[in-house]
Amino acid sequence: MSDDRPGQRSTELRLALAMRGGVSLAVWMGGACCETAALRAAARQDPAPESGLYAGLLETCGYEDVDVDVLVGTSAGGLNGVLLACHLVYGMPFGRGVRDVWLRLGDLEGLLRRSTPFHVPASLMRGDEVFYKELRGSIGRLLDEAPPDWEPPASLRLILTATRLRPRRDRVRPTLGRPLLVGRSNAYFRFRHRGALTDFPDDVTGAAREAALNRLAYAARTSSSFPGAFEPARVYVGNGAQPVEDPPRVDMRGVSSETGHPDDNLNGCVELVDGGLLDNIPVAWAVRAVAGSPVARKTDRWLLFLQPVPPFPPPPEPGTSRRVTRLVRMAAKSLAVKAGSESLRDDALELRAAEAAAQQKRAASGVMPLTLVELYDTAMARQGAYARSVGRAEALRLVRLLEDPADVTGPDALPLPAGPGPLEALDESAGEGSTALFARLRRASEGLAVVPGALPGPGYSPLVPARTVQLLMDWLRAYESRTGPVDTELVEAYRTRLFACRAAVAALSAARDRLLLGRYRAALSLGLVPTDATAPFHEATRLLGALMPPVPPPGAGPARWETWAANLATAVTGGSLPDVPPPGPGGPGPGPGPEPVPEGFGLLWERLAELGAEIGLNLIPDVDGYEALHQAAGGTGPPMAEALAYAEVLLGPLRPDPLAEVADIDFHTVSAADTSWATRRVLPQVAQNSPKDMVRAKLSGNQLNNFAAFLSARWRMSDWTWGRLDGASSLVSVVATDERLHDAFSDTADLTELGEEIAGEMALGPVFTELWAQDVTQRPGVARWDRVRDVLTAVRQHEILREELPFLAELHRKGFRGGNRPPDAPLNPPGLATPAEFDAALDSFAQVGAEEVGVLLRARDPRRAALRTGLLAWPALQPSGKAGARLVQGVLGVLKPLVYLPVLAGAVAPLPALCAAVLMWTGIAFVTGYWSSLLGHVPVCVYAMVALVALVRQRIRPAGLRGPALLIAAAGPPVALWQLRGLHAPDVGDGARTLIVGAAFALAAAALLYVGTDRWRLLPGAAAIGGAIAALIQFGRPALGGWWGALALYAVLFWVTFVLPWLYPRPRPAPD
Repeated sequence: MSDDRPGQRSTELRLALAMRGGVSLAVWMGGACCETAALRAAARQDPAPESGLYAGLLETCGYEDVDVDVLVGTSAGGLNGVLLACHLVYGMPFGRGVRDVWLRLGDLEGLLRRSTPFHVPASLMRGDEVFYKELRGSIGRLLDEAPPDWEPPASLRLILTATRLRPRRDRVRPTLGRPLLVGRSNAYFRFRHRGALTDFPDDVTGAAREAALNRLAYAARTSSSFPGAFEPARVYVGNGAQPVEDPPRVDMRGVSSETGHPDDNLNGCVELVDGGLLDNIPVAWAVRAVAGSPVARKTDRWLLFLQPVPPFPPPPEPGTSRRVTRLVRMAAKSLAVKAGSESLRDDALELRAAEAAAQQKRAASGVMPLTLVELYDTAMARQGAYARSVGRAEALRLVRLLEDPADVTGPDALPLPAGPGPLEALDESAGEGSTALFARLRRASEGLAVVPGALPGPGYSPLVPARTVQLLMDWLRAYESRTGPVDTELVEAYRTRLFACRAAVAALSAARDRLLLGRYRAALSLGLVPTDATAPFHEATRLLGALMPPVPPPGAGPARWETWAANLATAVTGGSLPDVPPPGPGGPGPGPGPEPVPEGFGLLWERLAELGAEIGLNLIPDVDGYEALHQAAGGTGPPMAEALAYAEVLLGPLRPDPLAEVADIDFHTVSAADTSWATRRVLPQVAQNSPKDMVRAKLSGNQLNNFAAFLSARWRMSDWTWGRLDGASSLVSVVATDERLHDAFSDTADLTELGEEIAGEMALGPVFTELWAQDVTQRPGVARWDRVRDVLTAVRQHEILREELPFLAELHRKGFRGGNRPPDAPLNPPGLATPAEFDAALDSFAQVGAEEVGVLLRARDPRRAALRTGLLAWPALQPSGKAGARLVQGVLGVLKPLVYLPVLAGAVAPLPALCAAVLMWTGIAFVTGYWSSLLGHVPVCVYAMVALVALVRQRIRPAGLRGPALLIAAAGPPVALWQLRGLHAPDVGDGARTLIVGAAFALAAAALLYVGTDRWRLLPGAAAIGGAIAALIQFGRPALGGWWGALALYAVLFWVTFVLPWLYPRPRPAPD
């Protein structure tokens, strides 16, 4: 099949997703991932119904396949990465089930620890006990719903960032002088999948898959372990057998960068926390991962960065000459710069630099001499310079490998090597250590890549055939980009075979890296620099040659090469290695001469030459820039194996590490600041050109430093829905580019006819027709293709709202006071049958997005969760240990009922707290005999002030009224205390006084307990005991004075503080 369009467009869309941290905003990212999964599903032979618009859109725009092969997540974005990876590889449904996981897993109260007397909690929320277990159980349940005919992607790379709680020792190794000791805290998890080389096994017994799912779920829990919120995650990364523990630690060896680098005294484990602490914008990680995930055919590659809240730099400030607070202001500005030092711009610059470097290298491939004779002459003239250049590159790569094995091996397909690195013993010894070793390697580098004095073909290094594979791929790319007919089926077949060869060469390089680490570790174990610094290098090369399986025969299909790569990986990493073969004839030993090239290397080179000859004969006419290779394929002069060697001499120095080259990547940020039909429809009152206002109106989880969505299932549901809507807007724009829309509808200029043609081409119903007519009427000045994208986005968003709004409307049925706890059973409300129901649900959607934390805390469930969090934070912030720490704990524990509980209750529940303050004021008045007393009433005055201020902030919205109201609220209780001084309480009998004191304090205790419980049967008894305590203090006596009033107040508050944890809601059972 041929296509005579110049530069035929690709039929495959390949996506890489980078997801930043954002705590509860990860729910929005989950919605965007759901849309990505729907787009991929739409490209299947039988698209699922939920794919909706996407199936017709992809077909119209010329895409036959959509895949996701790179997922990078940090912090809470890592959890979405794991969920999406399980969907891609195992077929786990990514829709309502994952939405329900977020609704349940993101519930703050369900994650909170329960208070334990005399115990300092490790964190506020339970990471291992609840978060990990519920996530793992949810993944297992959803996997049971996976379709049996699921097709995983050909390759997938999942990277989750983490941070070491205790930095491990590392070194900076200068060119001259001793290495400098530094600390290293960056860490990551890397899961890869390509055929048999996978961290996502699917074995018959299921044991391997269960262990893999444990690793995936725990990696997500680790990357999301925000310090203080969750306890540090402890994973096993040690060498040797794992110690027996109950429960056992998750074994992360081979997928963690910290493999072989455990913390001291932790039984081979390391403690890791949130990856966003050091790298919250993982775009650079995604760029590097894309380099390790090449594609087998011409592809449109997009990197999507999910960033719900874009950065909003502060407005410029005029200079000032004020000096009174200059030091304080300077310190504050410096801290702000430090906190905001991580910028997307830095990662974007790395992306552009990688693209520019790859473009320059590909451009150089097309400028070879025109004839094979000229190519030969030039290669002969450059042979010496080539050996020196590629030798230096090989030495530099070896130095990088020895210095930081995980950095070099991270992108490859084999398990991550175990530490410690081979240089550890050498750098611990006296002398210059690794500096001397590196100097010797650089001096002897000329013989590292190729046999001295010989042409490459292949040489000692797998990078030589890797560069040749890249050259052949560039040849195909140049053929596709030329004007004239293109045999797409032929190109596809060759590219598939080349891709299999590249994967095999990459596996060979990865295997050699492991052997190099092993040989240098053995050679340096005594802390001495070997006389011949290259001897371990050649030992590893010989050992690799001995371990290489038989090279597939000529013309072998991709499956044979994948099997070959898997067998090689097993031979190198599967167990103990054989002894290093002795040097061959001419190698190091008794006689002089160079080290021989392993036989397997030569056979691999022959296979590449045979494939190159086929390409040169069948690409007709000759491709500009590759004439010499066409001549070699046609038998004019030396054979293809030699021609490729000549080309390697010229081009090899320009590609020092071909396996790390990045393909062309288009970059797009998916953000809640984006506008679309949904924002105009749901948020018409918000300025569409104000990103800050748009984010504030849409998202609920961006409040409370991005923790707010943990307070309400309705808020999480709203953020999930907006994530899907914003994701749909971005994906439609990625698919329906101007060029592809022009290809499909270039001949239609009239807007009415264009709308009819689109509706017919994509089989769209009346929803599109109605939305198209509205858009043409209401927005006459919009460019043609922008209008097409906007209306197609509107159609998809309409489909999403039809699916999600019934659920959201059911949660919001009682307004902000209901729907904040996740439902016990998944809801299945009926669809929206009429336009009126649809509009009402849209109104509910807008109302949820407009809610603020102050309003939400008026609802019982979020208020209780906030109170519990605050009460748990008090002991969590206390020092742990013995002696002095115990004393501090005791003092703070004694003060907590008096100075913390009532103040916290006033902040989160002002009305109940204010009622409690009034009742306690009354009770103290009857204990002391006065309406104003220093010891008893001053604390209650403070409680009332806090409650009144919080009440004003919750209930008064206009800024002009809020300021005066806050002043009045803050001044009211002190003024009342002053005005009531000396005023006696009513003179009643001793028995009546006891009853009044007991009743007032019982009601006050009930008001405080009401905020923190839903176990209403126990509340009256607990409150009555509090009243009885106060009554016993007063029992049968007249007014006692201020000290007794303070004692009654403290005794009741102490009881409330003690009993409240027993009245918390019971933990909710896990779903079946």
